[in-house]
Amino acid sequence: MTNNKKLFKIFIISLIIFSANSVSAFSVLNPPYNQSDPNFNKLAMRVYNSGSPYTYTSGAYTYNALPITTAMSGCKLISIIRRTQGFPKAAYWAVENYKICSGNIAEVKNTNMAGWDNLPRGIKPVISNTIQQARQYGKATANYYGYKIIAKTGVYVGTVFVYVLNGIKLESMMRF
Repeated sequence: MTNNKKLFKIFIISLIIFSANSVSAFSVLNPPYNQSDPNFNKLAMRVYNSGSPYTYTSGAYTYNALPITTAMSGCKLISIIRRTQGFPKAAYWAVENYKICSGNIAEVKNTNMAGWDNLPRGIKPVISNTIQQARQYGKATANYYGYKIIAKTGVYVGTVFVYVLNGIKLESMMRF
């Protein structure tokens, strides 16, 4: 019986070690999108230089490059959303978030956008207040426990675009 217990312990320890190696190997096999698709970096620099949003289509992909905001340091935060034709749900989107300073890419992080239903519950009243302020003043920002809410009015009267960031990562993008 003691041999079986030893074998079982060795099995459990091996399983734990293999699991840790599998997770790190998985992250190596699944690099950020910009490493496997050069369009992300090109579009980020295009938006950085122009300051305007840009849409690009290549094959089954449509890229929406958005200038989100400028940080206090002067660095620009830009998000690129790649949608695959035939997959309208956000779960099938690839999102890269860029922090570009002085013409150089300083940081890149990919995101799976949370959407309204998966944001922290307490942030929703803050978003509603930010939308009201944007309707009155044209734009508004707020902070909520590490999240930054940016609201801007659109071309159409009454339309407000809301971006929710967690650091440089775009967590949610909505239109009201």
